Amino acid sequence: MAGSLADTLFTKAQQKVLALLFGQPDKSFYLNEVVRAAGMGKGVISRELTKMADAGLLTVVKQGNQNHYQANPASPVYAELVSLVKKTFGVAGLLKSAIRPLLPNLEKAFIYGSVAKGEEHSGSDVDVMLVGDALSYSEVMALLEDAEEQLHRLVNPTLYSPQEFETRLAEGQNFLSKVMEQPRINLME
Repeated sequence: MAGSLADTLFTKAQQKVLALLFGQPDKSFYLNEVVRAAGMGKGVISRELTKMADAGLLTVVKQGNQNHYQANPASPVYAELVSLVKKTFGVAGLLKSAIRPLLPNLEKAFIYGSVAKGEEHSGSDVDVMLVGDALSYSEVMALLEDAEEQLHRLVNPTLYSPQEFETRLAEGQNFLSKVMEQPRINLME
């Protein structure tokens, strides 16, 4: 559903630009970085950046002979775009796609920590909780590798079997209790 929502609202080029700039809103990128991350042509990305800057969604700062683009926190739709990107084609969208092969074995999958709380900064990793049967850390890390590359962030998975998760939660384990009290972004929807 999230993919179709994103495809309905934005072109693929817009999704790639928004995912990078509003997925890491405190960081600026120059044109070639955006082109490389998007995996699309320079002309298409340049046009999208110009349209978004002209609409006030992005700030543009000239550094030497390069323009640096960044999400504009003064835009009236800044918070909504950051939230929408996270939930659809940004962090959550990439992670949903990455863990898709594990879905038959998963009971719970969510992002927690600074990303879910909206308090992340450019150096923040992405904390992911996976609860399911027969989860292998090496298999999970292999599946998350592409997402890490696209996000330019480390993804830190925490794995539990359903029994271990329920037991630790029932025992009031400090870490798990805190995680469950805080905001989370569901990756199973």
